[in-house]
Amino acid sequence: MPKRQNGIAPEFFPLTKKEEDRATSIFLAVFLNVYEFRKALMATLNRNAKKSGRDVEAFLHPSFGGKYSETDIPDGLIIHSKRDEIWEASIEVKIKSSELGLPQIEKYLKRCVEFGSDALITISNEMCISPSRPPLRLKTSDKKLQRITHYHWSWTFIHFQAEQLLLDGKIGDETQRTVLEQFKNFLANPISGAKGFKSMGPNYTRLVEDLRAKVSPMQEHLEEAVADWHQESAEISLILSRCLNIRVNQIIEKNRSSSAEARLEKDVRDLLKTGDLKASFDIQDRGKPLSVTLEVDQRVLRIEKEFDLTDRVKTPHKKIEYFLKRFHDPDAGDNSGQHEGIYIHASWPYLKGWTSTTLFDAIQDMVNDDLSKNKLINPDKDSIQSIKLSYIPPKVGGKISSRKKVIELLEASVDHFCKRYVQ
Repeated sequence: MPKRQNGIAPEFFPLTKKEEDRATSIFLAVFLNVYEFRKALMATLNRNAKKSGRDVEAFLHPSFGGKYSETDIPDGLIIHSKRDEIWEASIEVKIKSSELGLPQIEKYLKRCVEFGSDALITISNEMCISPSRPPLRLKTSDKKLQRITHYHWSWTFIHFQAEQLLLDGKIGDETQRTVLEQFKNFLANPISGAKGFKSMGPNYTRLVEDLRAKVSPMQEHLEEAVADWHQESAEISLILSRCLNIRVNQIIEKNRSSSAEARLEKDVRDLLKTGDLKASFDIQDRGKPLSVTLEVDQRVLRIEKEFDLTDRVKTPHKKIEYFLKRFHDPDAGDNSGQHEGIYIHASWPYLKGWTSTTLFDAIQDMVNDDLSKNKLINPDKDSIQSIKLSYIPPKVGGKISSRKKVIELLEASVDHFCKRYVQ
């Protein structure tokens, strides 16, 4: 038997006027009724959901008895039964611009201890790199609170899970597929209150000015920018996943992976030292990682991807020529506008630097059979290690200084580079 009394059954068409309750009800109704969706989300909690659905229950505002106010009761509860084990996760939901705070997290964790929940799931528009790495994690010496596992699902992550299942064609049941399609459309509509990361924090523009002027920024401005960057880089991983139709994960260096707080501290130090915000992404079968660097102090965006070269031909310029052909359409012709801001770089044995030129010039020399004379080619080397493409959008300094436009620039540029040069 479940540890708790039943709460309110989630509904597809809730009549409540409270927006958080409406979003929670619709989400949990879809969660309970679409097996593949339930299975995918439960897997992020390290739980295995059965197809029958008899092992999983979910409620809104569960009844815990006692004298608890409405604000003390979680928005929802998931109960997973496995043999003799009953596992419970309390759910706290935010929508629109409502954000989580550490005092709230502490309160929710304390309630989990009181109610006997095993985990806390927070849902909001705030992004994180994985459900097990929430955007805010409470540092506490209280061992009771430490035993409660904290997971986070952003609405964008939930939307992405639904989108991927539909794209993969894994849902055989037509009714369940229709339900999930409607839920995906609901989350895509601004009326739902679900949205992605749209703006850097209020102190971002001042931070850009300070870094450009080589004035030491305030610590809170640095921390705010890095925390925002962590949310945006999580969003970028989903953009790349949609573009390539594969799961794209952000790469976190080992010395930054111990906790969200440790990662924040290290990235703040790097931002102060280099003026850069950086993120790298593992794109699986597309070879080496893709990197995104926002050079805040220089107001430059740089997106890069290194590629392996074919073994079908021998000489360096023929290898590069083979690579270039994928970007040349002889019928459409090539002009500078098609490859604006795209540069190609070559790495050579026993040389530290890269030789470089614009992708447009390299293609033109290939077409004119002059590639061997291009400055990209090192005439003293008879072998080549790898090729790298970089995208540096021109004339974007003003956008990079803007809290909202920098996010628009980042996401449009990543999408453009991915679709045109990585797919």
